[in-house]
Amino acid sequence: MLGNLNHPAWQASAPTMAFRVKPLSGADAKNLRSLVHVNYDETSPAGSYRERPFACPDGVTAIVIELENVQLAGGDSSTEPFLLQVLDASGITQVASQSFTPGSAAALVATSPIALTAGAEYRVRLVCNSTGQSSFLCGRLRVRPVSATAEFWLKPFTRLDADPTVLHGNMGPAYPTVATCAKDPRFASHTQLAYLELSTTAAEIYAQYCNTIALVSGNRGQPSVFIDQRPLDPPLQPAGNTTSYVRAALPSQPLARKSVRIFSGPQMSPVYPNMTDNHGNHLCAVYVPSGDDTEVVPVPARRPVVPYGDSKTAGFWSLSAGRDSITFLLRDRGIPVVSFAAGGWTLHAETGSTLSVDACLPLARRLVECLPSKIIVGIGRNDFNSSKFAPSDLITQLNNLLLAIHQVAPWIPVELLTWTREVTETDRGGVSWAAMRASFLGLATGKPWVSVLDAARYWTQAEAGSFTSDAVHPNDRGQELISSAIAGDEFPWTPKRLSSLFAYYSAEGRLGGSSLIGAVTASGTSPPSITVSGTAVMACRVRVEVNTGGTPGGAMKISYSFNAGRQRIRQNVAVPSNGVVELAPLGVSVTFSSATYNNLHAYEFNTCVAQWYDLSGNGNHMVVPAGNNAYSPEFNLSSSAFGKRPALAFTPTRRLRLTGISLAAPYTLFLVGRCASQASVRAFFGRTEVGSGLIFYANTPTLVAINDETSQINATVNATLPHCYILEVNGASSKIIVDGVSLPLTPNSTLSNKTLTGLSIGSDAVEGWGLDSDVMEAGVCSGVLSQDEIDAIVARARHRYRLP
Repeated sequence: MLGNLNHPAWQASAPTMAFRVKPLSGADAKNLRSLVHVNYDETSPAGSYRERPFACPDGVTAIVIELENVQLAGGDSSTEPFLLQVLDASGITQVASQSFTPGSAAALVATSPIALTAGAEYRVRLVCNSTGQSSFLCGRLRVRPVSATAEFWLKPFTRLDADPTVLHGNMGPAYPTVATCAKDPRFASHTQLAYLELSTTAAEIYAQYCNTIALVSGNRGQPSVFIDQRPLDPPLQPAGNTTSYVRAALPSQPLARKSVRIFSGPQMSPVYPNMTDNHGNHLCAVYVPSGDDTEVVPVPARRPVVPYGDSKTAGFWSLSAGRDSITFLLRDRGIPVVSFAAGGWTLHAETGSTLSVDACLPLARRLVECLPSKIIVGIGRNDFNSSKFAPSDLITQLNNLLLAIHQVAPWIPVELLTWTREVTETDRGGVSWAAMRASFLGLATGKPWVSVLDAARYWTQAEAGSFTSDAVHPNDRGQELISSAIAGDEFPWTPKRLSSLFAYYSAEGRLGGSSLIGAVTASGTSPPSITVSGTAVMACRVRVEVNTGGTPGGAMKISYSFNAGRQRIRQNVAVPSNGVVELAPLGVSVTFSSATYNNLHAYEFNTCVAQWYDLSGNGNHMVVPAGNNAYSPEFNLSSSAFGKRPALAFTPTRRLRLTGISLAAPYTLFLVGRCASQASVRAFFGRTEVGSGLIFYANTPTLVAINDETSQINATVNATLPHCYILEVNGASSKIIVDGVSLPLTPNSTLSNKTLTGLSIGSDAVEGWGLDSDVMEAGVCSGVLSQDEIDAIVARARHRYRLP
C-alpha cells in the first residue's frame, strides 16, 4: 500500500535519521519490479529508519507488512538484520516490531498479522541499523489488510500515489523542501485543485485524502471526481482533521474504459503563525482494483533540465552502462532531462580561444533551444586538466558563457556544478584545483540568475576512492549524490561520514523530552486560558484545537497534533467535566478552565529537551545536569534565523552536558548557532566543572574566544548573526574558523591542550555564562579535520541553514 522506498515521502518524516536508498536498473525474477539498494553506503546513524504515515481505512482491523524481493547485494555474504515496525501516529509508542535477516536468494518478507484500530493513524517504519548496518536489495514495501469489513480491501488492489510528478495542474514536479515549506509526507503541498487522471475500466475506486483545512477555519469545500468530463454528484466528503479513504462508484457500462479525474480539494494559505503547510483537502493516493485495466494519464511534458558538461556529467563509468548516470537518475524522479554532456568534452571545443561573450553565443543558443527549466553548467574540468585555457582565461570564458546564456534567455536560471573530487589532483599552471573551484564558485557573485551546486563537497578527497570508479569519474554512489542535489534533496554530505567523529547532535535528530514546558500561545477571539503539566517523552511543538465549542463536561471536543500538524494524533476528543485531557502518548496533560470555548480557539506550546541523542553511534548523549529538567532548552520547530529548520532554543540558565569522557588534544568542535545579544557574555560550549575542558563564548560585543583556564585566543565576530563555528584545539596551531574562514587571533597564544573530560552546550557550568538563542547542531571530532572536511561542514551548513 506504500510503495517504493526511494520515494521522497519515505525520508520526509525524519531526514536526519533516514538511511540512503539507490534505485537499481535490475528487475525482480518476474521482471515486474525495479529493485532498490537499501542503506547502500552503510553510513546510517544508530537506529536509522525511513517511515511513512499510514491511516488505517475504516473497517480494516489487521494488516501485514510485506517487503518484496529481499536479498543480499551482490558481493555481500551476510548483513545485519533489519526491522519492520508499526508505531502510533506520534512515533512514540511501538505497536509491533519484527526482525528479518536478508539471505542470498530473493524472498518475500512478511510480518505476522498486526492488529490495528480502524480509522487511526500510524507510522510504518523500516529500521536498518538496530544492531548494526543492514544493507540489502528489495522491491516495494506493502501494507496489506488481512481483516476488513469492506470487501475491497481484501482483494488485490493497486495504490497510485498522488505524486507531484503525476498530478495535473500541480505547482511543481517535486515535494517542497523544508526550507520553503514544512514537509508533510502524506501529500504534496500546494496542489490547489490539481488532479490525478486515470483511464480505467474499474467500477469503484477509493481516494485517500488528508484534510487539514478544518484545523484552522472549518470546512470550506469538498474535492470532486469527474467521469468523462462530468462531475460526480455529490462531491467526495473526506473526514475533517484526519486522513480518510472515500469510496467513489464509477457508473458506466461494464468493462467500458472511462476517463476519471480525481481532484485535490480547495486549499488556502495559513491563518495562524508557524502553520507553514498549506491547508485544505489534499489528495494522497488512489486505490484501484488490480483486476481492472487502469492507466495513469501522464502530465504534459515539463520543461527539461539541461546538464552541460563532460564525461562526469554524461555518466561515464557508472555500473550499468549509464543507467545510474545523473540523467537517468533524474528521469527516475520524473524530471525530464536533455543531456548536453559528452565524454572528453571541453569548453574550448565549443567557443575556441577568443575570450568574449560573442564567442559563447552559439553555444548559449544551443543550450536554450529546448526551453529548459534550468541549465546545469559543469564544464571546464578537462579544459583545466589539459590546459586548453590558462586557468584565469578559463574562468573568464566560463563567465562569458554565463553572460551569453543570460543575454539569449534571461528567464532561464543557471546552476554551477563544481568539479567533483578525484583521487589525484595535480596543480596546473601553478594553480591548484581548490583555487580553481573557488574561482568557479565566485562566478555566481552578482548574478541573481546563477546559483551553485558545490559537488566538490559531496565527498572529500580522502573519500574519492569510494565515490569514483576509476579515481576520476563518479561511480553509482557518486552520481546518486549529485542527482539528489540537483533534484533538491537534502545536502548529500553529512557529518556522520567523518571518520574521526566522536559525537554529533542535530535538532532534527532524536530529542528526549522534559517536564519543562514552554509558554502557551493562544489564538482565536478572547481564548480562555489552559494549563499544561506532565513530563513529555519527546521534544516537539504541540497544537491543541477546539473542534466543537462548549464547556468541559458538555459538548466540547478537541483535537491535538505535534509539530505544526504533521503528526495528527487524536481527533474529536471529549473534554471531561474536570477539564483534564491527557495528550497520549506524549505524557503531557492539558487542563481547560470552566469557561466557554469556541471552535476557533487553538493553543500551541513547545516541550523541552532533556536528552540530545548522539547520532554518531558512539553513545555520547547530551543530558540535563543531574537529571534536573529546569536546565532543559526549549524545542523550536522553525528557527527564523536558520532557514525555518528545527532548533534547540537556549536561555542563559539552560544547558545540556556530556560527562564521563576523555578526549585528548588535538580535537575539533563544531556548532551552528547564534546568540541574540552579545552585550553580555554568552557561552556556546562550556565546562561541566573546573578543569573539564574549555569555554567557547562571545566575551565582548565584538569578540568570541576559546579559554581553557590557562590560555585564551580571541577573534572578531558578530556572534548575533547565524554562523557555522569550527574550533581546532591544537596548542599553538589552534584555530577559530567561522563560516569556513580561519580568523586572525588576538592574542595568538598557545592553548594548553587540556584533555576534554566534560562538555556543556548552551552554558558554562562554572561561570554560569549562558546562551540566549538557537543551536541547530554540534559535533566533536578527535584530531584536526582536513580542509576538505572543514569545507564540507561549512557547505552543508550554508545549504541547510541558509547561512550567508
